[in-house]
Amino acid sequence: MEKNERRYKRFTIGSMKIKGRLIFSKIVDIVDISLGGISLKADRRLNIGGEYILKIEEKGLHISVKATVIWASLHESVKSANGDLVPIYAVGMKFNEPSNEKISELIKFIAPAGQKERSAGAAGIAKDLRLHMRLHISDNGKAVLDCPEDYSIRTISMGGMLIETGNVLTVEEKIPLEISLPENNSINFLARVVSCTPVIDRQPEAYAIGIEFLNMPPDNSRLLDRFIGMLA
Repeated sequence: MEKNERRYKRFTIGSMKIKGRLIFSKIVDIVDISLGGISLKADRRLNIGGEYILKIEEKGLHISVKATVIWASLHESVKSANGDLVPIYAVGMKFNEPSNEKISELIKFIAPAGQKERSAGAAGIAKDLRLHMRLHISDNGKAVLDCPEDYSIRTISMGGMLIETGNVLTVEEKIPLEISLPENNSINFLARVVSCTPVIDRQPEAYAIGIEFLNMPPDNSRLLDRFIGMLA
């Protein structure tokens, strides 16, 4: 990032309030799961009301379902390999009106062996069964959570940008990003996290993240160049 900052002039976004979105995937620990929703533990804060895509691969089954966070709280803090304290959040999510096909998949994952065939139709399952059939996970079941998150841009150049977001990002982590530009244009690219610094006296907590652009497609690079030309 420092090299890019020397090569490219940086511009402050100011009152334009240009936004973007990053999508990262995190492995989370399943606590329990029902046909109505799931509770899990994650090392990243999830926004109440936020919609996420949950991918479960267990017992030879592959399930992908949209879910909304209905509650979240700080559960504990654990030490990472380098000695840093990492917050662990407990999260409850509600499945977003899954189709009959999704319900069938969830039943295969949740239901006891004797109920699987009897419940395979799923279309006629009673509402109370949807809500109360629940599996408690005792062997650290895992799932992958796709987490879209909005961020605001402070400064930008052709080589990278400084953004502000509500979650810590790991230095050297590579993440897909999107920037929404004027005139309904948007650009998508891969980026590298080069710095992560807490924003002082900000509630809720926020972090200033230094980003380096990686392998931006030529058409997106042209859009970015035109946008920066407007700032100049």
